[in-house]
Amino acid sequence: MNADAAGNTEVERNRPNLIVFLPETVRGDAVYGDLVHRAQTPNMDRLAQEGVSFTNCFCQAPYCGPSRCSMFTGLYPHTTGHRSLLHLLHNHERNFFQDLKEAGYVNVAYGKNDLLAQDAIESSFDEVDLRVKPERPTFMPNPWPDDHRFRYTFYRGCREETDYHDMDWACIESALQFLDEDHDSPFCIYLPLIFAHPPYEVEEPFFSMHDRSQMPEPIPLELSSRRTFMQRLHVAHGCDRLSEDDFREIKATYFGMVSRVDWQLGLLLDKLEERGLTEDTIVVVSSDHGDYAGDYGMIEKFLAGAEDCLLRVPLTMRVPGMTPAGEKAALCEMTDLYPTLMELLGLEPKHYHFGRSLTPLMYGATDVHRADIHRDAVFAEGGRHMDEYQFSPYIPDDSDYAGMRKLSASDPRVGRRTAIVRTETYKYAYCPEDRDELYDLKADPDGVHNVVDDPAYADARKEMRERLLRWMLDTGDVLPLEKDNRQWR
Repeated sequence: MNADAAGNTEVERNRPNLIVFLPETVRGDAVYGDLVHRAQTPNMDRLAQEGVSFTNCFCQAPYCGPSRCSMFTGLYPHTTGHRSLLHLLHNHERNFFQDLKEAGYVNVAYGKNDLLAQDAIESSFDEVDLRVKPERPTFMPNPWPDDHRFRYTFYRGCREETDYHDMDWACIESALQFLDEDHDSPFCIYLPLIFAHPPYEVEEPFFSMHDRSQMPEPIPLELSSRRTFMQRLHVAHGCDRLSEDDFREIKATYFGMVSRVDWQLGLLLDKLEERGLTEDTIVVVSSDHGDYAGDYGMIEKFLAGAEDCLLRVPLTMRVPGMTPAGEKAALCEMTDLYPTLMELLGLEPKHYHFGRSLTPLMYGATDVHRADIHRDAVFAEGGRHMDEYQFSPYIPDDSDYAGMRKLSASDPRVGRRTAIVRTETYKYAYCPEDRDELYDLKADPDGVHNVVDDPAYADARKEMRERLLRWMLDTGDVLPLEKDNRQWR
């Protein structure tokens, strides 16, 4: 999708405000689906009833930095090399918040970064420092002794305090202060929260909000057909020692974390109503990726994961003046967020991107799964080359992530580069230095049984590999924004 490089720098006060509510690590099935078997999210439900939900939206990487760089540029992680936690967007790389600021928006961000290099912050945001400081650490110390079955599972349990003033609390309080002020220009509030990122812990009433006996049955792990990282991490995290009840406990606590995030969203929605800003403000709720939370015998996430619980994320929007559109089940990507928001705000992108605006689906297009309606396939990627280091150098040996870091360094097969294509029928993960994975989603919706070596699926494997090759060729680079003079002078 080409863009007009000229852009629009005129400040127009009648442009809508925008809140991008981006909690970390929220699975799509924690928000959408059967009310009995998902998190209690009354505020997200309310927003969906008043707007639109894209219930089959997929992120482009199963970990935060690459996913965020992708969603706020409309580019894929491999296109410009943003494939790691340690390489973020620089000032010369266009991003959504730069476009807004140049159009006259006042942009504030309260929360974790994982998006912008230091030289891009000032050109993207007017304010990034918290107005209210956290009073408690975000996570409790690991309470389990080395020989306990929960020691390496990221599970903590119930916080002792009920009114817990952690980092996310400080972010929300800072945003509420901002909303209490009068603003002469349209504004954007970006809230990249920490929850529901593990460790799995939350205070009451959220901890006990979900009946453990009603948790979905954990998706089983068929170890022999999985890539090396799942085989090794399943044991390294001690998940081979956990019972089904243990996995239900982890899932219920994770759902409680999602419910806490939803409660904080409600505070923002209430403040918009109190200030008379509801009809002037677009509200977007999404996440950067999901979490295993006990499914496939796994916890947390991994940089090469291909499961829907990692890649399918919520995407719900409420747009002033839009007739509620309900749930849209068409396949879409988080790359589509960038052009969608630009169109809703009346702005032109200033760089080439691969997103497709969702506004036709929001404003009446038939929700039929056809390529000419939106997408017939979504793509993602992850992993690393053998000589790449993608873990933070600040991970101490007693960290929950120390085992993952050491395992990745010691076994070159763990976490190798992987490309993923998913249609409504199949999911295929191509990992040339490990094993490929192919799942028949019609017969096996959870993707438990890898059929890549089954002769009956030889044509499907060939077709999906061809889709990946075509995608990599089409999205492997973008032309520079400025054209050059071919003369010497």
